[in-house]
Amino acid sequence: MDGWGKTHWMAGRLGISDLENDLYNGRPIIHRDSPIDGGVYLGQGQREAIVVDTQKYPELGKLYGIAKVKAQKEAGILRAVFDAVSEAMPRQDNDHVEALVRKYGAGGDRKISLDVFINEGTGVCRHDALACAALLELAIKDGTLDGRVSVDRNSTYLGGHAWCRYTAPTGTVYILDVAQGFVGGLKRASEENRWAYQRPDEC
Repeated sequence: MDGWGKTHWMAGRLGISDLENDLYNGRPIIHRDSPIDGGVYLGQGQREAIVVDTQKYPELGKLYGIAKVKAQKEAGILRAVFDAVSEAMPRQDNDHVEALVRKYGAGGDRKISLDVFINEGTGVCRHDALACAALLELAIKDGTLDGRVSVDRNSTYLGGHAWCRYTAPTGTVYILDVAQGFVGGLKRASEENRWAYQRPDEC
């Protein structure tokens, strides 16, 4: 049985009773199917609190510009976003992430911008997933794309993981998982025995 309770464990740990309406240090909490931009993403356990804010910080906006150019040359915006984020944070290195968190004093649920990790060219699954989701959210806002986007996470016997999930207007679900090098439909991910991306009601 895959564990889908990471967000609720986080909320319980921090005394958050209403994920939809409660704020964390003045920001909405990013959770499954919530808006991304303007929010903060917190861990099941104590770590950095990642802020996503395209109005305050510039790097995601720049990255979106790169993705839009790529989308004109490649097979659509999903692949372009996946490639842009892969190139922006090529170093998938938890030790380096932890070093950055220490450098900026962002441990213990203190806030740090996602832009820091983009600038440093490093991240792990949660940073990749947030960046992909934020870029797709920008694409939806400007009319380039229709549908819904989410950051999903769960845990299996292999450990915890996060990824970006995009649902097209047709209901078809796509996964963008930079950390594991996968972009494609949920059905194909299941057929290829990728990570357990299916939500509990899809199993």
